[in-house]
Amino acid sequence: MGIFGKKHQPRILKTEKISYADLFFILRLSRGDLTLRPIFIAASVELGNSTTKSILTATDLKNGKTYILDKAVKMTRDARSDRDSFCHTLSLVDLSEESIADLVKRTLQDCAKSAGITTPDLHFVVRSTGVTACFSKIEEVEGVIKALAKGCMLAGVPPRKMISPMTVENIAPELRKYSRMEKTYFDGAVTGNAPPAGESIVANEMEGELVTAGLKEAAKWLDVDYRNPVLSLDFGTTLAGRITDDGLPYARVIGNFCGLAGAIPDAIVSKVVKVDFPSVLDLQKKKKKGKVRKEIVKEYAENIFGHVQIEKIKSGTRVGGVPVNVEAAERSDVVLIGVDAGNNLSDLPKIADIGAELVREEGEQYIMPVIDELSGCMVEGAVGIAKEEGLYLPDTKVGITGRAGITGRKPEIILEKLSGLFGRNMDAEVIFADDALARGAAVLGRCMHQFGTPENPIGGVQGHGCVYGKRVKRQKGGL
Repeated sequence: MGIFGKKHQPRILKTEKISYADLFFILRLSRGDLTLRPIFIAASVELGNSTTKSILTATDLKNGKTYILDKAVKMTRDARSDRDSFCHTLSLVDLSEESIADLVKRTLQDCAKSAGITTPDLHFVVRSTGVTACFSKIEEVEGVIKALAKGCMLAGVPPRKMISPMTVENIAPELRKYSRMEKTYFDGAVTGNAPPAGESIVANEMEGELVTAGLKEAAKWLDVDYRNPVLSLDFGTTLAGRITDDGLPYARVIGNFCGLAGAIPDAIVSKVVKVDFPSVLDLQKKKKKGKVRKEIVKEYAENIFGHVQIEKIKSGTRVGGVPVNVEAAERSDVVLIGVDAGNNLSDLPKIADIGAELVREEGEQYIMPVIDELSGCMVEGAVGIAKEEGLYLPDTKVGITGRAGITGRKPEIILEKLSGLFGRNMDAEVIFADDALARGAAVLGRCMHQFGTPENPIGGVQGHGCVYGKRVKRQKGGL
């Protein structure tokens, strides 16, 4: 029972795959007039600290909704390389350009095959990474992005399908008439958010951009107006996300999240799971037997949370292993909010010891309830900082994605804690979505190709119409 007298009802969009053949029928032949509806097929390829994913999406360019065709997920540790490594994950899995490229190739090819299409059928591919822990500078992440590109090319994707098209002739012939490229151009804004001026603030900047865009698309399925202003959080192994204002035609990024997310629960199980480079994903799926006492869960969650630092970042070059540029944040007037375990990962071993003690003293059935409670505390802490800094506007909506934010009982616990933080029921103001980054990749592809849907806008401000006219005026020097 929630603090406001009723059980919370999270608005969650879970991935449901649909075959290309079924989608073809639904979008093109089921309406009685045999009208061919345009389908934009994009792939998201993400090298994460725990998993490497390839997710294929198909977007109906008339209504802007994105469907998941298929996804392939592999453990990033499978790309471990003892030779020529130039980067490593948070759990110290060494990776080389060749090992990354090979894993990406296999993941993308497996995904396309499972979806019943070939890589030449793809219209666009977006690459992203959360593997940033070994770098001292944000710019060094470009090496991973190049390795991802190599893997995509080995899978059969030409370079032109990984960059913004220069002219309408660079777009697939069957989709050209849906592009507004002859009237507008891609100026870096994605879903009505202007990028930080000139320089990156965090190493996983692109992840924050993609999940924000993906949550906006996901909200269309949940009947929530999740346009600016928004606060997005991606609780993967590392933390990514953004806070935007309500500017027109483009909102400004006023807050950035960085640091650790799922890596903290991973540390809890690191001495429990008997595999190399373990994560929560390695826990057996079957339900653990045994009674769970709420006071024990709360006690251990609070003990672990005592080793978690959530604060506005004012100095330093790393937060939770992630390179940051505090000076760039100050120049862009962006508040940087970080989550860490001690000082730059220093307390992860202590958290691992607490996890081992929990299982030894209370039983393995306590692991997931403690992790769920801990995740709720982390979200409450991060959003609380945003509130204290004046970044949470009256109409701000919250969007959460990533395994450490949407699995188990986390959504209900998060809603309970945010309702307490704001003193009102937050069920209608928070959305949860699986695979928001992949959905964001499809949205980014649409933005680069100028595939807008003015009748069902994804950019702009809540309650307002499409900003297409304002964009045209701005690009002509009128705004």
